[in-house]
Amino acid sequence: MIKIVTAIAVASALSLGSVQSPPEPATEAAAPTASTTQELQAQYAGYSSEEIVEEGLAEEGLELEQVNVSTAGIEIEAEAAAPNDPFEFALELDAGKASGEVTFTDKIDGEIVTETYDIDIQESTVERTVFTLTNPNTGEIYEHDSAEASSSVAFVIPLAFGAISISTALYYLAVGAAIVISGALALEAGKAISKIIKENSRKNKSKKRDYYPATLKNNKVFISAKGLTKTQAVTRGKKGKGNDVWALSKSKAKSLAVSIKNGKSAVGPEISGGGKKGYMWHYHPNNRTPSVHLFYGSMT
Repeated sequence: MIKIVTAIAVASALSLGSVQSPPEPATEAAAPTASTTQELQAQYAGYSSEEIVEEGLAEEGLELEQVNVSTAGIEIEAEAAAPNDPFEFALELDAGKASGEVTFTDKIDGEIVTETYDIDIQESTVERTVFTLTNPNTGEIYEHDSAEASSSVAFVIPLAFGAISISTALYYLAVGAAIVISGALALEAGKAISKIIKENSRKNKSKKRDYYPATLKNNKVFISAKGLTKTQAVTRGKKGKGNDVWALSKSKAKSLAVSIKNGKSAVGPEISGGGKKGYMWHYHPNNRTPSVHLFYGSMT
């Protein structure tokens, strides 16, 4: 499940000799196969999303100081568990967005240095993490892609190990709390639904939304708090697999299924998992094409 950080990153850090050893073992999560994903889900069954992040970072030599995951935003703070190692990072993502700010602290040439970067996450799932870090003072951009053998971050000290730590945190966040697909942040349904309903009730009629982007990933439903109009929801649903939608009610989910197939009757309602905990009722468009889920309600 875990692989050692790219040799390029390690070699560049050691050859320059300008950075302390990072939190051991300085690793990031490898893209899992179907079997390892199932093992991962079994390993963290019953854990809260915060506990998953805490346990995951602990395995990588990082001690969690704080983690908050909600529609108001995401905050993660962690530091090296090893004694006398000053490395730490703080990640803050803006409400409903896959962008924000990250701060790294480490010892360089015998001095404690703190650097802050703007972060923009293009993708964050258990399979892959892609993000860019931008220096707000110089405008210089560094790229990180867990699926690539090299990264522009790998040649910049102290960013190399900082980027790996952020990638690891996002990996464990994706296991149980939040993912980013095509630049859109989506929270695990259990965290998203109650907040969406509460926030929607406070909005005036013109700003209320009945539909929200959803994605079924590794048997979990993730929902974005960015509401959709009925027209936008239909357009999304017609795109097919991966473009699921969550609706505020059963009737609205059924109506959406009918609209996606131009008035043809919907398939459902139905629920997977044989009634097991953690599944959601949903509809499909007529004849199950396009292949999308139109969820509603809460998880069983």
